[in-house]
Amino acid sequence: MAQKRSAKLDPRLAATAALVRPDAIFADIGCDHGYLAIELMRQGAVRGYACDINPGPLASAQKNIEQAGFSAQIQTVLTDGLQGLEQYPITDVTIAGIGGEVITDILKQAAFLKKPGIRLILQPQSREHILRSFLFENGFPIFHEQALRSGRYTYVVFAAEYTGECRKLSLLESYCGMLPEQHTAESKEKLLRTAGFIKDIAEGLSHRGNAEEAAQLLTVYQQILTITDNLLNN
Repeated sequence: MAQKRSAKLDPRLAATAALVRPDAIFADIGCDHGYLAIELMRQGAVRGYACDINPGPLASAQKNIEQAGFSAQIQTVLTDGLQGLEQYPITDVTIAGIGGEVITDILKQAAFLKKPGIRLILQPQSREHILRSFLFENGFPIFHEQALRSGRYTYVVFAAEYTGECRKLSLLESYCGMLPEQHTAESKEKLLRTAGFIKDIAEGLSHRGNAEEAAQLLTVYQQILTITDNLLNN
């Protein structure tokens, strides 16, 4: 049997892996090179499905999985998002390195995620406010959120499970999530980047004559600046 090799994960994927439960049966969506799936097996997962929409990355993942010695435990699946995976007894779903809008579209098409006990571990590359709003409005409250630095940028990783309790987030909640509660340099940096993003959107709306919507966003912008001023001082 091939020797099992340690997968080298960047901080985004390492934070994602840390939220997958021991003894999980996982589905890694958009698996790319397969390193996350390999690491999850090393951490004690029972079985996994490494999924991608593109044959090229999936072939690369299959090769890496075989070399790591996990070909009997990890099945590669050519699929669009989570389509067709309802047949498997999945307990944990990971989606990392994809935009928040795309992750939202993937989740919308997977009704089986509303089964009790399925954990979603999500690491959006952008527009995480869209994903936060979707999760809460559709009964998947986020119970863990972390800001982290990877390379030159800061990202967030979420963990959520279906409870059926739906609520609409305020604009501030959708853009900030749990980050104001975390007294870390990474949270402050992510919030400041978010504030800059909101300001740019507001200025664009103002130029197009959408004064009311622009004003709402500028209020959120100012609220975030106040939060960041206090974040590491309390």
